[in-house]
This record gives sequence, structure tokens and C-alpha cells, in this order.
Amino acid sequence: MNEELDKIKSGSSAVILCGGKSTRMNQDKAGLLIGKKTFLQQIEKNLKDADEILLSVKDRRDYPEIGARHIEDREADKGPLMGLCSVLEECSYDKVWVMSCDMPLVNWDTAQELEHYLTDGIDAVIPVDRTGKKYVLCAWYRKSILEILKEQMGSGDLKVKHLLGRLRVCYVAVEGLTDGSRKFQNINTREEYQTFTERLEVSPEKKLHTDIPIVSFVAYSGTGKTTFLERLIPKLKARGLKIAIVKHDGHRFEIDHEGKDSDRFTKAGADVTGLISSEKAVLMENRQTDPEKFLKKIDGVDLILTEGFKQGPWPKIMLHRKGTGKTMPLLPEECLAVISDVEILDCENVFTLEEIEKTADFLFRYIQNIS
Repeated sequence: MNEELDKIKSGSSAVILCGGKSTRMNQDKAGLLIGKKTFLQQIEKNLKDADEILLSVKDRRDYPEIGARHIEDREADKGPLMGLCSVLEECSYDKVWVMSCDMPLVNWDTAQELEHYLTDGIDAVIPVDRTGKKYVLCAWYRKSILEILKEQMGSGDLKVKHLLGRLRVCYVAVEGLTDGSRKFQNINTREEYQTFTERLEVSPEKKLHTDIPIVSFVAYSGTGKTTFLERLIPKLKARGLKIAIVKHDGHRFEIDHEGKDSDRFTKAGADVTGLISSEKAVLMENRQTDPEKFLKKIDGVDLILTEGFKQGPWPKIMLHRKGTGKTMPLLPEECLAVISDVEILDCENVFTLEEIEKTADFLFRYIQNIS
């Protein structure tokens, strides 16, 4: 009996709330695309490390492609509180992570960051951003609030904010969470969805640059980009990732050896020259090349890193070293992350030049969130 109680206390359930009216979107938000997955499929993947996943639905026949256990609302058209009430009755654990189906960037790492605040005496942990917006449907609740919730709903009160007024709530700033401002985005309108997909460069209404995430490392010459990347790649490989890296060269370069067959083919006028052995292959385009089209030819890897391409369309990590005597090549707020030996205030993700492991962890989480 004690073992069972310990399990209930130590484990956690994850709940995805579906079946909202989505009146401003004019379609079911669970079916919106992020890359090749629907929002709902991506969120299920994001929560795969939870002890159990439950899907709150209007009808248990909805979303048959999702393997999570479907929990039907006890009563129809009662809003998100009915969904919450229904799943709290069915979940196996006291700690319950609840999230709506329109926040596909929030993952289990984020949930675990917030779980640290769900201490004894706290009924709910609610993220809140700098505007004061409370993410009440992307939050932790305890199963033990069920009776309070039933009592409120029994009186006809279906407002979430009134429920919070009856609970012991810990509010946590989104900006203090890892990559919090980027992850906590509700998608409620077509315009918000368009902006969201453009920012991620995975718009289903446009051709993708590539299905493989691309991150550009940008810095002035002499900052140490190559050395940093040389140290970073083994750390990414140790995390099981397959890595491609492409360097931008502002000058002419030659990799052919004078008199070799490939050199002779190039001098004969071949537009593209290739060389393949049992262990290695190379493809040389002997013409002006569009970097985006070139990178689309890469496959079989988990992440493409570029050195340079400051003007390219991909997310950027900027390296800046005080000793170069130069200003920053980009504004910090434009960057995915900044690596520097000076204090940076205008970017959420800042690492020192020696924090190779932390940078590798950050990139690993980043590609998990968008894949």
C-alpha cells in the first residue's frame, strides 16, 4: 500500500486538452502542421517521457492516430474545466501536467523545470509572461484539487481564473525558463499561425528550406568560430546526433589536385564534378551556387551547422570575443543564442566560450523541439 502511494506521489501524468471550439482559427488547432507533424502529434512526442499521457476529447473516437488514452468529457460544451475535471478523475498520479493542443514547442523538459515549483502545499504551478498573461492551460495541477473543481463546477462556475482563486498557486516567470519566451506561444488565429511558421521556417504553405534543422554560427574572422565548432561537434556526436557542417568562403578556393582526374574534368568544363570511394564522397559545383539549394541536397543527418552565412535565412548563434576589438556582427536579440566572454543582456540563451557542453545540450533540445 505504501509503495502504491509513493508511486502516485512520485510519478506524473501528462494531459493534452483537445476539442476546443477554435472559433478564431476556424479549424481544429490540433490538426495544424509543424513541419510534417500535426500540433497534436508533435505534443504527444514532446511528452513521451511522462509516466502516462492522457488525451482530453469531446468524443473518444476523435484523433485515432494518437496512441495516448482518450478521456471523453463527462458533459459536453462545458469548456476546459470539464476536460480538466474528467482527466483528473482518470489519471494515475497526483502531479498532472496539463497543456492545450496549440503549444507545440513546450516539451517535457519545460514541464520538469516547472515541476520543481510544485512543492508541498502548492496546488498548481502557472507560467506567466512579462505582460501578465497566465498560461493556465500549460501548467501543473494536483489531482487532489478535484473536489474543489467539482464543487465550483457544480455551482455553474466554469471560469478557470475563479478556480485559481481557490487554490494555492505558484506563478513562475516564462522568461526565466530555458528558451521560455519562444516556447510559450498560443496559436489562436491564422495570422498568428502564419507568423509562427515563418519564424520556425517550417511553413506548410511554403517550400521548406530543408527538413533538417540548420543553425548558422556567425562571427568576425579571428573570433574562433572554427575552433569552437571543432570542439562542439564531438559533444553533439556523443549525444547520438549525425552532423553536417558547411563553411562559407568569401574567396575562391580549390580542393582539386593539379593533374588529377577530377581536376581534368573541371578544366574540361564540367559544371559539377563528383568523386566517390567506399568511405567518402564529394560533390563539387563548378559554378555560382545558391546556398539554400545546396543545403537541401544534404540528407541522413540530424543537424546542419554552417560557419558563416550571416545574411542567410537560418537561425543564428553569434560568437563575440572582447579581444577582437570589434562590435558585434549581429544584434543579440536577433540570435538563437550568443557565445561570448562579455555580459549579454538582450538574448535569452547566452553561453561562455568554454561552455561547450551547455551549448551542445541547448542545440540538442532545440532540434528536439522543432523535429
